Parts: sequence; C-alpha cells; structure tokens
Amino acid sequence: MKLVAFFPYRNDVRKILIPYLNQLTEEQWYATHPDHPNSIAWIVEHIARSEDEWINVISFKGTRQLSQTLENSQQILQAYIDIRNQTDFKLNSMVYDENAPALQLPRFSDGWEPPSAPTLRWIFHHVFDHESYHVGQIGVIARLNDFPGPLF
Repeated sequence: MKLVAFFPYRNDVRKILIPYLNQLTEEQWYATHPDHPNSIAWIVEHIARSEDEWINVISFKGTRQLSQTLENSQQILQAYIDIRNQTDFKLNSMVYDENAPALQLPRFSDGWEPPSAPTLRWIFHHVFDHESYHVGQIGVIARLNDFPGPLF
C-alpha cells in the first residue's frame, strides 16, 4: 500500500486557500492586529518552512529546499506551493511499512516530544495537521483586520 493512501484529503484546504491568497493585497498579507501577533504572510511562510524542515531535513536527512529570504507575498505563496509539490512527489513514491522504525528527532528547545513514535506516517500526518491548524488562524487574522476570510 502506498503511504499517500492515508492522506487523500491532504490538499483540500489548498483548493480554497491558494485562490484566496492570490486575491489578497500586499497590505492584507502583512496586516497584524493587537489581538493576534502574526500576519497571514508569517503564517503561510511558517507552514512552508515547517513542512520543509519536517520532510526534507528531519525525515530524509537532507537540506532545506526553500530560499532563506522570501521578500514578498508572491514569493511566500510560491514557496508554499513548491514545498507541497515536493512533499507530494516524495509521498507518492513511498510504500507504507507498518514495521518501519521510528525516526530519530532532534531535541526541541522547548522540550516538546511527539505523543507517539515518529514514524514517516506520523510525520506526514503531523505536517498536514499543523497546516490545518494554522490555516484556521488565517481566517481569524482576516476577520480581526476587517477583511473577508477564506470560505471554509
């Protein structure tokens, strides 16, 4: 069984989010509010960089694929799209092995440890769940700043 079979809905949120992000002005991308410290730009870049780190560095012991500097909303959006394309390519080529050993994770500065053994399946789930959590914040940020949020 291919590992991708466990994540059939992994890109559904992007079907709504990417067209929404394409409609935002640069001011909306970078808007902040006293009740929420981050902008939509920060959230989208964070999602992309986290995916890059978890998949390319932690899981596959490679190097980061995203540029160190993303200077505007279009570069951030393209990085968000590109890193998922790379992730999907890897995920589509993998076979699920229920006996695969847990992967060695780095020590996190805040002491965080995964709630269960970090297998490749767990890491992909973590990446997709992490994205969903932060995409919800995008709607909050938009509404706090009095502009329409994504339609989900």
